[in-house]
Order: sequence, then C-alpha cells, then structure tokens
Amino acid sequence: MIDSKLYLVGIRKDTGEYEEEADACQLCKKMIINAGIKEVIIKNKEGYRTIDVEDWVKNDDLLEGKITY
Repeated sequence: MIDSKLYLVGIRKDTGEYEEEADACQLCKKMIINAGIKEVIIKNKEGYRTIDVEDWVKNDDLLEGKITY
C-alpha cells in the first residue's frame, strides 16, 4: 500500500445524504499512516477533498490533547 491513495465517503444512514464533515478518526488515521498510504480523497456533497497524509503526521491531534472520533 506504500504511496497509494485511499478513497473515503461518508453517507448518513438516517438521511442518505453525504456527511458534510466526513473524515477519518484518530485510530483510522494511525492505520492509514502505518500502511504507508500517501493521499486520502474524501467525497462530500460539493465534490472531493484531498488530504496529504504527511499533514496528519506533522499535525497530530493527540499531541495537542484533542480526541476526535
């Protein structure tokens, strides 16, 4: 999986609509980092958002005491 891309989409079960703030949780981020994935592409209502996984490494929420799910 080294240098691969991961495509992520969140659709709400109750409405069938795209999740506006779809994102990977902290545990998933760690697994993505450890897998060597380079980019995460997230589908939302407006289009796509591309995340450089290296940004997650540099800006780790846990280092700032933030816990996200």
